[in-house]
Amino acid sequence: MSTDQRVLLCDVCQKRHLSKSAEEYCPQCEEALCRECRDHHKLSKLLKSHQTITVDKYNKLPSFIKQISQNCQEHDCFLEFYCKSHDALCCKLCLISGHKKCKETIFIEDFLKPLTGHQSAALDNIETVLQDLKNNICSAIKDRNRNMTEIRDQKRVIGEQIKEKRKDINTLLDHLEEDILQKVSTLEKTNCREIEEIVTKLEDEKEKVDGIQKEVESVKLFASNLQIFMGTKAFQGSISTNEINVQQIYDNGSLNNVTMKCTFNEKLEGFIKHIKTFGDVEIDNSEKHVSFSWKGDISAQIFKPKSVAKSIETINVRLGHRINITRESISGCAISESGHMLFLQAHRNSMMKYAPNGEFISESRINLKAGRIGYDLAVIDSNTVAVSSGKTYPQHIYLIDMGSTNTSQVLQLGDYCCGLSYSNDSFICCTYHNGIKIYDRSHSNVRILPNSPNAVDHTYVASNANRIFHTNWRDDSVVCYDFSGQAVGWNFITVYYVFRLGSKTTSFRNFR
Repeated sequence: MSTDQRVLLCDVCQKRHLSKSAEEYCPQCEEALCRECRDHHKLSKLLKSHQTITVDKYNKLPSFIKQISQNCQEHDCFLEFYCKSHDALCCKLCLISGHKKCKETIFIEDFLKPLTGHQSAALDNIETVLQDLKNNICSAIKDRNRNMTEIRDQKRVIGEQIKEKRKDINTLLDHLEEDILQKVSTLEKTNCREIEEIVTKLEDEKEKVDGIQKEVESVKLFASNLQIFMGTKAFQGSISTNEINVQQIYDNGSLNNVTMKCTFNEKLEGFIKHIKTFGDVEIDNSEKHVSFSWKGDISAQIFKPKSVAKSIETINVRLGHRINITRESISGCAISESGHMLFLQAHRNSMMKYAPNGEFISESRINLKAGRIGYDLAVIDSNTVAVSSGKTYPQHIYLIDMGSTNTSQVLQLGDYCCGLSYSNDSFICCTYHNGIKIYDRSHSNVRILPNSPNAVDHTYVASNANRIFHTNWRDDSVVCYDFSGQAVGWNFITVYYVFRLGSKTTSFRNFR
């Protein structure tokens, strides 16, 4: 029987070579029933507990829900259980024969809320996430429209400023006035067009969310328990894609607030003969006036298999992707929040940027004035990466804007810095003369990590919110510290694995 057809024939009657229109559908039996067969179905002792739905309601279910089988293909029994360990549905016989030792099995009925009528906690969360998506999209659309109005108002204000200034100068500046007004108009049109494109993308995502919401509503009203259970898993995939698309629009700066402002030439008040430009118009799109709220947790679902910690002996390393850098002496690498890969050539004042697929994007100088700098990288946020200078002057850390590749800030250390990491709003630096030093973002608080070696030049460090991991080629060790300097858990490894980064080989070993 086709699960997508609108007019269903009674399956029981068809087995008797009769053609009768079906009035109801039994998800457990996976059969359409005419009025007479439905009555027999309800009177049967074995089948009277089955919950049937009308054909009209059945046809309103999403097609993938209707295609979910209710019975075990191996034992032809009703699927009533779910095994988290194997991520599989089970019937009673499956549970006995193949899942005796599985501790993470649940009864599907227990997954549903009691007395709520085909409504599960996971489906509730699906609706919450969908509503979050819709609210965030609507907020973003409203904010983009506000920003367009704001830019147009700013254009008007700037025009008035220009005209007011124009009263104080002679006709020699007419063509300069025309130039700057044209620039304002071009920037306004360009940025408004970009915002309109973002609004269109957001409206497309909103339409997708509306479609999923309708399907969820149909599932809540008409689907069987198992269909809800498996449908939830399918909904999660669709919603995750919508959520990623919307979040990417947020993360890539498309919702940054765009403003225009005009700065006049300082010589405008001086000698007119020295004025070459009427002024300038700048765009600032670094600030967001909208924020996203995610109340639902699309990742917190029962379908995620329980993760089991692996010992290092069971971990196998395989090549995921090869990036052809065509450079020597690569001393630093990092992955940005957007997935772009950043590489440094040791002391070459050069940073290379590659796309997640390995495609070369750009190569830029870290600092136009500096000489042989550059050793290690640390990602600060979605827009900023920090670069250590290594054993060369000046003894700085450079904060680089990943979009423009301009240096946004320079931190003076007073010491050479090789390995570099960033956590808890602090820089963790492998210095030449003072071991591992920790600098806060404002550079007002500097301290040496207790118990760290004095000689940590040409070594590397990594960190998270609670731990600092230091690799030392002098004694082939990796030491884990907390931020107070205490060694935590383990502190020595013996050589088993060797990885090569550029011309530098680093040895990693099995934990003792």
